[in-house]
Amino acid sequence: MIQAHYFDHRQALLHKVILHFQAGGISLAGEGIERQIDKNQLQLEEPFQDAPCILNFADGSHCEIHAQADKQSLLAHLGYTPSTIERWQHKWQAALLAIIVMAGIFFSGYKWGVPVLADKIATLIPVSYERALGSEIINFLDQVMLKPSELDDRTIAQAEQLFRRLQPKDSYVPIHLEVRNAPGIGANAFALPGGTVVITDQLVTLIVGNSGNELTNALADELSGVLAHEIGHIQNHHAMRRLVHKGLLTVALGSMFGDFNSVVALAPVGLIGQEYSRNMEVEADTYAITALMQNGISPKHLANVLESMSNSRKRSGVEATPKWLRNVYAYASSHPATDERIARFRLVAAAVAQK
Repeated sequence: MIQAHYFDHRQALLHKVILHFQAGGISLAGEGIERQIDKNQLQLEEPFQDAPCILNFADGSHCEIHAQADKQSLLAHLGYTPSTIERWQHKWQAALLAIIVMAGIFFSGYKWGVPVLADKIATLIPVSYERALGSEIINFLDQVMLKPSELDDRTIAQAEQLFRRLQPKDSYVPIHLEVRNAPGIGANAFALPGGTVVITDQLVTLIVGNSGNELTNALADELSGVLAHEIGHIQNHHAMRRLVHKGLLTVALGSMFGDFNSVVALAPVGLIGQEYSRNMEVEADTYAITALMQNGISPKHLANVLESMSNSRKRSGVEATPKWLRNVYAYASSHPATDERIARFRLVAAAVAQK
């Protein structure tokens, strides 16, 4: 016989009982409790060394056995055979091997499986849904961080003309340009789901400098470089691919940690997804190089505007950040290093000029 705690599944009251082993099952006795239970109505949960043994009964009630000797007696009576996984738990070599295998599976899924799956899912999303999502996003941004453009109509018309020149004829979605004033984010441009490209007044002002807002010649080519890059994001479905990729990572990590609401569990999603985003930036740069050259524009102009944006950040104090912290930020950034991108554009431009 062994001692146990009995719970009758109707209330959380603990009953101390004595379990007696019988040929066909067990009996339990306690204050006001007398039960005979056949073996085929018993279900033993997987035992753990330092946790109580849980013996479930068919009616939903159960017993907990705490003493180590009593647990061993119960296991022997029930003829319990440890599973392979349970035996591994008692061998550190097997446990270490399991950790390595799981880490390998997770890394392979993150590195190859999730991106491939995200890319396939993104291309299956209806264009109507993507356009509706993009419309919701731009409306939200207009409420919280974007303002109507303060550029003169002529400058906006020049930007739109440059944009039309670069628009691909085979785009899977209608592409259009929006110009906004964005003091909070400064000189920037971004592509939204559904074919929307947004450029800020601050970006145009940075490019034109003191030229009187005239987007002509080299200045027009610089803005064309930025526009071509953002069109590259749209043509490669980057916005939807990134959303699907992040969603899949969230589900995967949430399943591993067992808590979808945990900040600690979901924080890695943004960080480990950045390499995927950096690959998209490289794709968009590649698209921009091709589009610019097809329109007789040297990629050096995109290098020039990136350099101007980098210098602007330096003047604003970003580069005062300690180098080690900038290196950490570079890893977490969704863009490749600006110097690398500038060098690539100038290398291509030099190669083209030599032909």
